[in-house]
Amino acid sequence: MGTMLSPKREAWRTGCIFFLLALGMAGMGCAHLKEAGRCLWGSSIAHLEKARADAQVLDVTLGRDAAFEKVEKILTDSGAQVYLKDRDKVYLAAMGFVGHVDTTQVGVFFEPGTERATRIEVASMSPSLVDRVSALLAEKLGEQVSRAGKKGTQPGTLSLNAGRTDKSDR
Repeated sequence: MGTMLSPKREAWRTGCIFFLLALGMAGMGCAHLKEAGRCLWGSSIAHLEKARADAQVLDVTLGRDAAFEKVEKILTDSGAQVYLKDRDKVYLAAMGFVGHVDTTQVGVFFEPGTERATRIEVASMSPSLVDRVSALLAEKLGEQVSRAGKKGTQPGTLSLNAGRTDKSDR
């Protein structure tokens, strides 16, 4: 049979094994663990970031911070709950829109252009919610919207539900 190790040596061996496992996990990076934790906690926006490929885009004549504040106010005034926001990564996540399942989420991402221009991307797993929120933002931001359309399309190709179209269409 196997040889018996002294208790001191067995503890040392166990400690080395745990140390090597921890070192291996650290070497792989912890990002996957962090994202798994966010999924369990309910604060992951990975699905909204993935939906950005089909986002609606609004180019506005506002700086990033002003656009962020105005959009947050528009969403909360409409009855939605902004449950996540990050000014550093520049996004908002909201849910609770009337007419949609309470848990249907929308992500609003802000891409700074210049001091006076920001690109707003509205993304969701629900295309109808994307259209609705884009139309709401276009209506409430009014003249500050210089372009509206689906990501990757030419200006003026989106007809928003609120009846507002890109200024180049007028």
